[in-house]
Amino acid sequence: MIIYNKTWLKNLLLLNLIAKERELFSGDEFAKIKEKYPVGFYTPDFFIRVGLCVLTVVISTSTAGFFSLLFESIVGYGWLIFLGILNYIALHLVVKKKLHYRSGVDDALLWISFGFLAAAFAWASTVKQMDLNLAFSGYIFFLSLYLTLRFSDMIMSLVSYLACVGILFFAWQKMGSLGISTMPFVLMLFSGLIYWLVVSNLNNSKTLFYASSMIVLQVISLTTLYASGNYYMVKELVDMLNKTTNESIPFRWIFWIWTIILPVGYIYWGLLRKDVISLRVGLIVCIAAALTIRNYYHHMPLELVLISSGASILALAWYLTKYLKKPKHGFTYEDLSNDTLMDQLKIESLIISESSSGIGTPPTDTGTQMGGGKFGGGGASGGF
Repeated sequence: MIIYNKTWLKNLLLLNLIAKERELFSGDEFAKIKEKYPVGFYTPDFFIRVGLCVLTVVISTSTAGFFSLLFESIVGYGWLIFLGILNYIALHLVVKKKLHYRSGVDDALLWISFGFLAAAFAWASTVKQMDLNLAFSGYIFFLSLYLTLRFSDMIMSLVSYLACVGILFFAWQKMGSLGISTMPFVLMLFSGLIYWLVVSNLNNSKTLFYASSMIVLQVISLTTLYASGNYYMVKELVDMLNKTTNESIPFRWIFWIWTIILPVGYIYWGLLRKDVISLRVGLIVCIAAALTIRNYYHHMPLELVLISSGASILALAWYLTKYLKKPKHGFTYEDLSNDTLMDQLKIESLIISESSSGIGTPPTDTGTQMGGGKFGGGGASGGF
């Protein structure tokens, strides 16, 4: 499904992992490994990538604008579809023929084609007076899912997830009062299910090229899992759907417990499983929990709450940084390599094979070698 050369992608992941362990290899060894595992992609540095992206956007939109003015009489949602397909064809050619990978050109063409196709559907929905919310969410979901699977774009995977949440939200809303009252629980169940599916497939070889998308899905699913049960979010949602501002919401005690307990649960889970994503999301939603409580219970000025909370977090971060300079109980401040990718690519086997293949190793002593004489002598010759 993915459009990029899979062998080169594996080699690129392998070289990136080896680059993190450069102390295990000499310069010649690393050069020979790069020669053995070539990567033929065109991938410039960050600044060139940004420049190419901006240049591509300018060229594409300027060309589209010029021809739109030239053929003004035929401009409509069909014209936007044509422009979207044209940019997608250009993207396909750039990737397959020019071998671009995260060059800025393919990034820009990906999002330009997506934007034209999304705008075309929105325009068509307005003209035909369709139910834009549910239909548009479904269209964006399938379009972004295809582009995610095809080009492994992490931001596109985020769009796909949010569109799927939109489908669930607008479809469940049509159930009336029952749908409104059970909406938070449905979203919580959906978010938890997505997180479980992503975590369960981290070691699957089929997800090897979607590592960045998997990280994004873990973060956003944990975030929506908490937001779905956060008291403030639930109350605002119920008030918006009911078009009222009642002080109470159904099952309010459940949502208060969720608001306070879940951040602690994230942190505990992160520490227990040594999952840095869960740990960091837990720390962030702790702030959301504090702000939610502060919004309904005013015991001190907001400025004092923010200052004291920030100072406490900074002090804790400073202490943990000092404490974990040396690994303790399986935790460390140092950045470690990605164990999952290392297992999938079998980098340890590579290190052993490269080390045992004679790369950069001194010649062994083979003893006295006879021969080389020119006059039939026992190894004697006319020169030393």
